[in-house]
Amino acid sequence: MLKRSKWFVVFMVVALLVSSIAGCSSSAGSTAPAGGEKLFYEGKTITLIVPNTAGKGMDTYARMIVPYIQKYSGAKNIIVKNITGAGGVIGINDLWNAKPDGLTIAFTSIPTIILSQLSEGEGVKYDATQFTYLGRASTEARILTVGGNSSIKSIEDIADLGRDFKFPTQGTDEDFFTMAVIANSLGFGLKAITGYEGNADTALAVVKGDGDGHITAAMDAVTMIKEGDKRPILIIAPERMPEYPEVPTALEAVQDETGKASLQAIVNMLEMHRSFFGPPNMDQEATIALREAIFQALNDPELQAKAEQTGLPIVPLKGDEEQGKVEIIAEAGKNIVPILKAAVEATK
Repeated sequence: MLKRSKWFVVFMVVALLVSSIAGCSSSAGSTAPAGGEKLFYEGKTITLIVPNTAGKGMDTYARMIVPYIQKYSGAKNIIVKNITGAGGVIGINDLWNAKPDGLTIAFTSIPTIILSQLSEGEGVKYDATQFTYLGRASTEARILTVGGNSSIKSIEDIADLGRDFKFPTQGTDEDFFTMAVIANSLGFGLKAITGYEGNADTALAVVKGDGDGHITAAMDAVTMIKEGDKRPILIIAPERMPEYPEVPTALEAVQDETGKASLQAIVNMLEMHRSFFGPPNMDQEATIALREAIFQALNDPELQAKAEQTGLPIVPLKGDEEQGKVEIIAEAGKNIVPILKAAVEATK
């Protein structure tokens, strides 16, 4: 009897050890939920609307990140769909009207969609504060540059032109509105020249002298600045850039408090920049799953290495944090509505 009890105890100890090891192995090295549950997106196809031209900056960012979102979400496929037109408004309207099941999302510049709404841009049918924000991919300083042979050597020189500052633009995007606020705050005239296809087009116009200057992401201007084709005269960011320590920020250049407040609203919006977002009232389970998958994707070491190699910075911000900021930023931006409306009207 004693021998039988002894073997029973040994059997129970072994059974507990096996159970413990099995439990550890099932919880490590797997992104699947406990209990063998499927990931929300497992086997599903996501459509990602990019309301920007295929092959250009925003589209390149999206396509670089998509495989990693697919990896962490478990989605069967993610289809990138470029829906362009009206400065991105057509694509964003499509998202606004999409089913909130989490299978249709978008990726673009958040400042553009907020500013288009505040300016009551033609065709806008959405409320930017009602979208479901899923995570910011990146943000960076923007920079106002002029041609390398331009008589404009600094932001102060614009006042001496004796005419309006000619600004080539692809439409009413964040750079167009940012330039309008800068011109208003510094008190110089602005002539926006629309119809350009993108940054490469507007850069060529500036170099040729068809335009005085344009605004781009700082990374997009590096090569032409190094080669002497363009000259930086203003940084649109909270702080100066180490690469151009002598170039002031827009907030430094403006002296009056009203102008500073207007520019601060723009700078705050630009901090949101390239982001993923979904329709209003998106399915809660889908929202949680996709916010987590996007944040994991953006922190993937392989993606970050690829981003560094290609010069496309990744600066993640969680979707729930972004959700809270967008409403505050949009509310503060209402103070610049008259400037935005006047800028749009001047292009007609």
